[in-house]
Amino acid sequence: MILRKLTKNHLITVSYCKDGMLHSCRGHVYNLDLINQTLSLKDENSQINTILLPSIKEIE
Repeated sequence: MILRKLTKNHLITVSYCKDGMLHSCRGHVYNLDLINQTLSLKDENSQINTILLPSIKEIE
């Protein structure tokens, strides 16, 4: 249940695959776009990282 974890208002860590390599990103959910299937996370430095939903492997 990936979407259920995204509704919580706390710091999450997302592991995802990009260019054949496994990456991870930590932050708060900034935006969830179901039409474009993207998730935007805002980290501690206020940087916004956009991740494709199909590439997500795990959410902690």
